[in-house]
Amino acid sequence: MTRRASMIAISAAAILGIAGICAVAAYSTPPAGFPAGTAVTIEKGATLSQAADLLSSKRLIKSRLLFRIYATLLDGTTGLKSGQYAFDGPQSSLWIAYRMVHGIEGFPLVKTTIPEGSNVAQIGAILSRSIPGFDAAGFDAQAEKYEGTLFPDTYFWPVNVQPSQVIADMRAEFEDKIAGVASRIAAFGKSRSDVIAMASIVEREAASSTDRRIIAGILWNRLSIGMPLQVDPPFFYLEGKSSSQLTAADLATSSPYNLYAHAGLPPTPIDNPGLDAIVDTVTPTKTSYLYYLSGKDGAMHYAQTLDQHNANKSKYL
Repeated sequence: MTRRASMIAISAAAILGIAGICAVAAYSTPPAGFPAGTAVTIEKGATLSQAADLLSSKRLIKSRLLFRIYATLLDGTTGLKSGQYAFDGPQSSLWIAYRMVHGIEGFPLVKTTIPEGSNVAQIGAILSRSIPGFDAAGFDAQAEKYEGTLFPDTYFWPVNVQPSQVIADMRAEFEDKIAGVASRIAAFGKSRSDVIAMASIVEREAASSTDRRIIAGILWNRLSIGMPLQVDPPFFYLEGKSSSQLTAADLATSSPYNLYAHAGLPPTPIDNPGLDAIVDTVTPTKTSYLYYLSGKDGAMHYAQTLDQHNANKSKYL
């Protein structure tokens, strides 16, 4: 080949290369009429070709082939992550492929705070208020068996979050937090389930750590002598009633959550206690008290005997 022929061949290859790059760039750009503000769902088990066909039919990509190439180059082993993906504006095929390979769904996050002592029904109601369209009924049904182990904290969830993800996140946070106090629970000598059940009561009975530890000591004392716990918070769990709303019929109910009629702990936790309440429960203050009440003066009042307790009732309630 002559020098001139070689130069022509090199020039032609360069032109073809540039043309190819330009074509790839052109087909990578968003299509005309990109449907901003839409969302698509990649079903679990969907193939790369099925995803490409869906995206093309929704006018989110220009080239199915180019999308498949990008996704394969980005991660050809795991494929796309299933889920719902939001598109708030035009995006390139490369970016869409990257998002779907890494599971970047693109929905805005909502800050949601779950207070200590919230039960499953209350958590579902909080989520319904902060995340429009959240399936509170589905959450209640799925989360009921995890009462006590859904850690109360501030979370950031996408607006399309499903109950299963909320439960998984809150349970993971609980396990992470409880691991830090596992040695204290073990040293206390009670099972974790008993500690959480007791902490769920202690959480609702007092606001300060000082009072929670005294009350924990009283309640553990009652258990040790076979005395019913005689506490009101389980009725809030059962019927949404506060202490002042309880009737004689309530106190006579045969429910195992009626801890006036039944000795021992409730069958399940009655809410989801915070870490401080859990720690206070396993580090109780030892006293000779067996009774306590929260007075109208805002303070806790303790007594050793029933007569002293009744005197406190007359004085502070």
